[in-house]
Amino acid sequence: MDDFTKRAKEGMGSVEKFVSNLPVIRDYQNKELRREADRRLRETTARHLEAARKRLVLSERTLLRKGKLSSLPVVDIAATRLQILVDRVKTAPAGYAGFFSAEKIREPELEKIHKFDKGIAVSIPEINEKIDALNHAIEAGDDFAEILRSLLVDLQDLGDRMDMRKDAILAAGAETPALAETSETAEPESETPEASASDGTSSEKNDSSN
Repeated sequence: MDDFTKRAKEGMGSVEKFVSNLPVIRDYQNKELRREADRRLRETTARHLEAARKRLVLSERTLLRKGKLSSLPVVDIAATRLQILVDRVKTAPAGYAGFFSAEKIREPELEKIHKFDKGIAVSIPEINEKIDALNHAIEAGDDFAEILRSLLVDLQDLGDRMDMRKDAILAAGAETPALAETSETAEPESETPEASASDGTSSEKNDSSN
């Protein structure tokens, strides 16, 4: 087994473990477990993305060693995007407070968040495969422009998934208190047309008696 295949297999095994340890809906349903479930997902995601970024740094060093300086800026763009994703995913936005403190979150909202969790987890092995293929092409002296372009697309897609997950969490945290407030401050029922007509008839009778 060559080094490239060995690294790929090791990476896939690590990601499979990551996917199997994803938070499940019941983790988000339980207020006491919700913050920990989100933290676990973000820390594991950041760890995998940081490992991927380090492999891209190795790609840059290989390019330097082989004198292919013209390709360095594009690879550096990919490494920078990965670093931005790592920094974003490490810290939950302040707006997550409503999600963490809510006594109960609706099932459809939890399903949305879990769907985005799985989407993020699935994106990571795809990114790893592109980086492995990039390193293999650089070492072999093959053209890697298409691989690099595809990697940049995958990184953009992962960023979009993170944005959608954030929006789903903010919506879930904001919606729950609003529902409780609506039920507590329900408006009184308006008068029916029949009641209004009845009041009018009573007034007419009082006028005629006078």
